[in-house]
Amino acid sequence: MTKALWIIPCVLALAACGKKESGPVEGELRSDLPLRTAKYYMENKSELAEVDAICTAWKASQRPPMSWPAVVINNCNNVDTAKTLLLNKSETDKLRREAGI
Repeated sequence: MTKALWIIPCVLALAACGKKESGPVEGELRSDLPLRTAKYYMENKSELAEVDAICTAWKASQRPPMSWPAVVINNCNNVDTAKTLLLNKSETDKLRREAGI
């Protein structure tokens, strides 16, 4: 009888240690990217959109950024920089057109 009382909490403890299924599965998070600069992403907008989608998946995973591979962190930062630079460039061009320059 005493062994049965110890087995029940052990089984419950092991069941509680199971893998929690929330967010994207590990296999869906890509990290097989070559490292690219912000300038590269500005010149290759198709790859900018592709890597931006990968970065969105990493951000949605709710994994701590400190656990992300360095190539993902660097590429995501470079994608964000490229998007900001492209937006600034388009706004500057628009203002120049309006000013007649």
